[in-house]
Amino acid sequence: MKKSRYFSDLIKNYIDEVDDLVTDSEGKSVLQKRLNEKRREIDAILPMIDFSPEMVSVVFYGAFEFRSPEIMQQVVLSEPGDAAYFAWAELESELKVSPWAEPLIEASLKVDGGDAFLVAAAALEFLRGKDSLSAPMRESEPEAKKEDDGEGGDGDGSDDLNEAGADWLAEQGFDPLDR
Repeated sequence: MKKSRYFSDLIKNYIDEVDDLVTDSEGKSVLQKRLNEKRREIDAILPMIDFSPEMVSVVFYGAFEFRSPEIMQQVVLSEPGDAAYFAWAELESELKVSPWAEPLIEASLKVDGGDAFLVAAAALEFLRGKDSLSAPMRESEPEAKKEDDGEGGDGDGSDDLNEAGADWLAEQGFDPLDR
């Protein structure tokens, strides 16, 4: 999908940020738990929108449904400060916002740059869902439930990933973990 330089750079960082939240050091799925923590800390992390908007944007993970892919395409082709960059009030009518996200939006609008930040957050969520090159691995609800309940096998290749990580750590001079 075509996007401005701003969104080309930002989506990579956003996907990395989401990926960092997906699992803990033991490889257990903790995405929802970490998202909830960030959402509770919204007032403390909002000052970061000036220098790391992707780290704050993750609070809106799953918050939007997009009524007009054409409008969103216009958004991702623009950059903050451009005449073509939408204001939140213009874009909001093109979105269905999850009720849980409303307080986060209100908090965002109270800070300098919050309007442009919200447009960027919606655009990042749009790109996450539409751009096959930027879509992170997503856990399905049933899989997350199985892991939370301690059920089910691994079957997702995480043993390979864990082994690769252990090998890399060993190459860096760290003692390998007991497997």
